[in-house]
Amino acid sequence: MFTWRNETGWPVEYVSPNVEQLFGYTPESLCRGDPPYAELVHEDDLDRVIREVKEGSEGSKNRFHHEPYRMVTRSGDVRWVLDYTQILQSDGEITGYMGYVVDITEWKEQVEYVNSLNATIRSLHEALIGANAREGIYQDVCTALTDIDDFAGAWVGAVDFSSDEISPIARAGVDRSYLEAIELLPSGVEPALAVQVAFGDETTSEHRVPDSGSEVPWHSAALSQGYRSVFAVPVSHRGLLHGVLTVYGTRSDTFDQLTQEILTELGTLVGYSITAVERRNALHGDGNRDLVIEVAIDETDPLYTLATRLSGTVEVRSISQRKATETLLHCLISETDHEAVLEAAKEVDGIESIERLSTEGRPIYTVVPVGECAASKTTALGARLQSMRLAESCELVVSVGHDCDQHRFLGQIEALFGRAKLKAERGATPPERIPWATVLSETLTDRQRDVLKAAYHGGYFDENRKRTGKEIAESLGIAQPTFSRHIRAAQRNLLAAIWDCPGEE
Repeated sequence: MFTWRNETGWPVEYVSPNVEQLFGYTPESLCRGDPPYAELVHEDDLDRVIREVKEGSEGSKNRFHHEPYRMVTRSGDVRWVLDYTQILQSDGEITGYMGYVVDITEWKEQVEYVNSLNATIRSLHEALIGANAREGIYQDVCTALTDIDDFAGAWVGAVDFSSDEISPIARAGVDRSYLEAIELLPSGVEPALAVQVAFGDETTSEHRVPDSGSEVPWHSAALSQGYRSVFAVPVSHRGLLHGVLTVYGTRSDTFDQLTQEILTELGTLVGYSITAVERRNALHGDGNRDLVIEVAIDETDPLYTLATRLSGTVEVRSISQRKATETLLHCLISETDHEAVLEAAKEVDGIESIERLSTEGRPIYTVVPVGECAASKTTALGARLQSMRLAESCELVVSVGHDCDQHRFLGQIEALFGRAKLKAERGATPPERIPWATVLSETLTDRQRDVLKAAYHGGYFDENRKRTGKEIAESLGIAQPTFSRHIRAAQRNLLAAIWDCPGEE
């Protein structure tokens, strides 16, 4: 799974860990652009791939797929891949692409199977990108997998960490009576494979072949349904387990190593998609609500340590992903002495760097922690982070969709932090209800509004800038430095109206 920026050479923003096994490059090296993704594409296929990206990005399309193309590994080997890509946009502009790349080298000679897999992956890709809720994602995945000849059935169980049980919520090719016959509680003598994956010491995929001579209930139940092999895959994202996907085969060798790897990566993709869909619903849905939750905090957490050293409060306001394993935090730090904050941060081992964004206004700092911290864990949640306040305790405020299962959501937070206590719940105003006309009139001066409008209509903000700042300044009868000053002030005021919370000093 790749995420690429819409820039020359398609710089890699994220790539799943198994890329090293497939192509020999570590995720870290690819995210550094060493080498750029375009250099991995076989030179005889590169022009076609570029053309397919250009054609797929035109018009109103939001996704496209490539014909199979060749990739060159670090050792010089050539591998064939399938690539299904979603277009990522912001305000109508293409910012990047998200793709699921499947190695099909070993399948090239198996035309029928490749065609079947091709159609299945395409249908899964469309299902994952277009779904609006986790139940729809799970059901489409089960249905699509069961369409493959060698797969007899599939089901997904959601994990409830508060009650330690798995509840089937989607199935295809699997009778309800079968699910009622197998043990779905971890306290059972020999629970189903899905339960073992969900509640094992390490959440990993498991492959088993039922033994006809075994007295284990799920073995006999599987054989009675014609299942000759079983593979259970965790559905997870950034360490947070959403559920388990179980697939049944018609042969004992249905799940060879390559198929297991694909299904395991599918579990990761499904987990990522669930988080993305729920976060999108939390950001844009109607009837959203904010949850104020007190969570347990490790005393070695770098931001908690910094707050303790300052005898104050560190409040995380937003999180950005810089690299696959590195996050950038924007923090409001109550200590007014800028130098005292920097000196205290130097003594915290878990802080790689800290910088104050401005010497005026609110004390906002950018902080880069070493590895994962409490704040970065929240990116696994399908919610919009409003704030994480660290002082003597840790208070998390997140916005969730109106249809969010609050009981399950709190269970997920408890699984991440060890303890979660709901302190308050309040309504949240969806972003699309912001009164833009009022915002424009109250945040911009007449001159700033005129300059901003002239720049917009003059093509100043277009990807291929139609007019320069100097040209627009001349049309307005002002000097270029004056134009630049008004543009910066207008942008700053608008962004402050969007991201600054009312009532804060």
